[in-house]
Amino acid sequence: MADDLGDDWWETDNPAKADEQSSSGDEGEKNAEDEQKGQKRSQEHDEVDQDQSPKKKQKHRRKKITSELKEKGDSSRATSKDVVEVIAKHFDGKLSTVEWDELRLDPDSDFYVGSEADHTPSSYLRTVLPKWKKLVQTSDLKPGSPLVLIITSSAIRAVHLNRSITDFKTEECKCAKLFAKHFKIEEQQKYLSKNICHLGLGTPNRISSLLKSGSLHLDNVKSIVLDWNWRDKKFKRMADIVDTRRDLMLLMQTYLIQHIHKNKCKIGIL
Repeated sequence: MADDLGDDWWETDNPAKADEQSSSGDEGEKNAEDEQKGQKRSQEHDEVDQDQSPKKKQKHRRKKITSELKEKGDSSRATSKDVVEVIAKHFDGKLSTVEWDELRLDPDSDFYVGSEADHTPSSYLRTVLPKWKKLVQTSDLKPGSPLVLIITSSAIRAVHLNRSITDFKTEECKCAKLFAKHFKIEEQQKYLSKNICHLGLGTPNRISSLLKSGSLHLDNVKSIVLDWNWRDKKFKRMADIVDTRRDLMLLMQTYLIQHIHKNKCKIGIL
């Protein structure tokens, strides 16, 4: 009967020990398999952690608008043709042919000759108004009717500009501050109605309001200087600021261009 069992039981003297060895071998193989599976899971877990770990944020320094515009070549000084083009673009499609012909400015005859030199505000004004001192002394002016009108983008810029042209104005020159900051329009109207001013310096909106009220007059204005090339902290010029450009265009359309066409008055580009 033993020969019919089909087991190699006879190769082991102790059947119990054989069973123990067999069981130990199975457990070893199982532990090895578990260890391999554990290592594999650990490796997969590490790979997932690496994939899901937050990437270091790369700091991208955005170029300042000043640098961007300078790289594009937009830091060059504007010419009379540039100013005329801005005016034409603003009124494009808004005016009839006849209306535009009345507003059209000549880049040559309606502007002072451009200068390629780097000027300070004072040196530029001396260039376009070489006889300024004599003009101040000999002109017979009425209150609120300046000889020169300087138009800039903001009240803060007007204050700085006024200080920077002190040596140009001379002691006899009286300057009217035509901007809103710290000045109520009623106060300015009262001042202009009683005082002679040789130079008016202000912003488009307030100048328009004073002209409309009749307290400011263009009768004696011989030069209109646009502070066109100065740029603020955002590198924007007067024509680049939407509200200021709109106010300037309205001022030009309503008052200034008519005066330029009818009188010997020219535009300067500061």
